[in-house]
Amino acid sequence: MKYRLLILIYFAIITYSDIYAKYIKVSNIIQYNGKIKTLTPGDSIVLANGVWKDVQLVFKGKGENGKYIYLTAETPGRVTIEGESCLQISGEWLNTSGLVFVNGNTPKKTIVEFRTSSKDYAYNCVMTNCVIDSYNQKSKDIADHWVGVWGKQNSVEYCYFGGKTNTGTTLVIWPDDSNCIDNNHFVYRNYFGPRPPLGSNGGESIRIGTSEVCKNNSGSIVEGNFFERCNGEGEIISNKSGGNKFLNNTFFECEGSLTLRHGNNGVVSGNWFIGNGKKLTGGVRVINEGHRIYNNFFFKLTGDEFRSALSIMNAIPDSPPSGYAAVKNVIVANNTFADCNVPWSFCVNAGEKNCTIKPESTLLINNLVYCLSERELIISYDKTDGITLENNLMVNERGFYKAKGSVSGEVLTRKAGGFVIPFTIKEAKRLPFVKYDISGNSFEKPVIGAFQNNEEVPKVELATAINCGPSWYKPVLSANK
Repeated sequence: MKYRLLILIYFAIITYSDIYAKYIKVSNIIQYNGKIKTLTPGDSIVLANGVWKDVQLVFKGKGENGKYIYLTAETPGRVTIEGESCLQISGEWLNTSGLVFVNGNTPKKTIVEFRTSSKDYAYNCVMTNCVIDSYNQKSKDIADHWVGVWGKQNSVEYCYFGGKTNTGTTLVIWPDDSNCIDNNHFVYRNYFGPRPPLGSNGGESIRIGTSEVCKNNSGSIVEGNFFERCNGEGEIISNKSGGNKFLNNTFFECEGSLTLRHGNNGVVSGNWFIGNGKKLTGGVRVINEGHRIYNNFFFKLTGDEFRSALSIMNAIPDSPPSGYAAVKNVIVANNTFADCNVPWSFCVNAGEKNCTIKPESTLLINNLVYCLSERELIISYDKTDGITLENNLMVNERGFYKAKGSVSGEVLTRKAGGFVIPFTIKEAKRLPFVKYDISGNSFEKPVIGAFQNNEEVPKVELATAINCGPSWYKPVLSANK
């Protein structure tokens, strides 16, 4: 009887707290600053529809697991943050949604920052369904970042980031100290819109870490995002820390590569690199150790050397953090390369910047390379004795490409997702970490390449401009198909 009474009291408290969670609507920054300190788990502070100009919003609080404190718009998309404005977030279990940054620029170094000071970081906080659109400094040479993620276990999801023209990264994750390493941040289903060429470094769409902290482990996941014509510089994503995963993203006509610039043990899997024959479009550039690159699709990419579909670099002896560390213990497996100008470039940068250290213990296995308009499928700039080729099926303009470790087999094509995709039933050598194909279908009998010959509905939905970003804020671009 006593136990049943305790249960009834518990549920009564939960119901009471849900019913009496505060919903506070504010119309200006003075009201906001007065009310933000009064919020408790489950409460919401709501910005009234309209223009909020020249405001520096500070969102601090302590929610609970399953019971966020919310900062939201009265109507998603109808609250615009304009002029010289920014947002800083710190605390625990906070959720920000529905805001649009437009017609202005940040007065600080970052527009949305997951910290309020050098000691006050964000943990288990979410930024969702927000927009930053062309919120640029007056000169492209004035640097800022749009989103800076500090702390641990924060998420940025279903947001729109488009039109950045000035120096600085669109989204940065900072694994700088004990409060930020092994952070498990999650970047999911965001739309990264066009960035024009900057003409210098500093134009990445995502960067995780810096060369100074590249030995730190971040453990962030970048999954299911859509990158459209992100041409700011040669590195669309710049990985500069350890243990990060890049999964099931789509890179659409981007003039650059996903670059494993510093840091070890990265995973690149399930990504679609769609060049469509546009100039300078690239795939994956490999530096450092322990990476696993598998189940990716490289389609009509035109880049070479640094921007080849797959670029494996030479290194500098005893390289400084900002240099080029040796490629070691890397596996590139079960990828499909279709109609790419330069599918594979090895030992890139040899003879430049003292890059004399060749890749070591690097294995390319079970890959399908199907480029009927090309003669050379592999371009090497140094001796490749540290790179092993095994069980790759390669076809060029003359037929089967005779390279060490290559095999022959029938190649078929089928249409899927608007692409003509080559596949084969040629059996692959089983690898323990390759359990599914690029569509998420289990390998009953592993085959070479990223695709199997089946028509099953994929478990992994291809990231597009339609299913990434807020549902109420969509670009009118060719990729919206």
